[in-house]
Amino acid sequence: MPDFRPIKQTRASEEVLAQLKEAILRGQVKAGEKLPSERELTEQFQVSRGVVREAIRVLEMTGFVTMKQGPSGGAFVTGLNFDQLSNGFLDMYLANKLTIPELNQVRLHIEPEMARLASQRITPAFRLRLEKAIAAERAPVDSYDERMERMTEVHFILAEMCGNYLFEAIDNALIKLTHQIVDAVKPEDHDALHGAGEHDEIAQAVIEGDGEKAAKAMRAHLEKFCQELSRVDLIYKGLMKY
Repeated sequence: MPDFRPIKQTRASEEVLAQLKEAILRGQVKAGEKLPSERELTEQFQVSRGVVREAIRVLEMTGFVTMKQGPSGGAFVTGLNFDQLSNGFLDMYLANKLTIPELNQVRLHIEPEMARLASQRITPAFRLRLEKAIAAERAPVDSYDERMERMTEVHFILAEMCGNYLFEAIDNALIKLTHQIVDAVKPEDHDALHGAGEHDEIAQAVIEGDGEKAAKAMRAHLEKFCQELSRVDLIYKGLMKY
């Protein structure tokens, strides 16, 4: 068990939160493990249960822990991932603090560079994944969600390949936000938004290790897609009809 320090009562919940986060980030409490009970934490921190509960509530809201009920329940540490960033982007979009033109601008800046970096890290395993993703774009689908997943798989693979976790986190979050907007509108002509085979040139350039060609192909693809996405955004906001 981590050796937590007693703290002063002023800003008590913030200090409890800071120590708990530090223990998680340092790996003293690992993903899947349970935090000490409320009683144990109140004794170590020498604070009230209300202070401990407030700190754990913030940990839950920010994705550090998940709560389980029952005799063996409690606060269990989660594996940190990019979901909170994605949810944050969605909240900002719904609050009109993030616009689709801004989203498009960021993707146009980082994804060509990601494609270029990915071309430097091609392996037989990544090549196979790209080839399967390209083939899947042309296969029959059973639902609208499945179609969107197939049309974005290449982007997720390239984000992973590029080797920059910050690029990957930002791009994955923006693509997930794009999913949610498109899913809400469900454009009648999805091919106009994104047709099968639009990633062929990008993937082939990456497989060949041609970074400049991959970046150029990605930019050309995104320029078309972003123009259509802007139209979908206006439909979503009720400013345009089909």
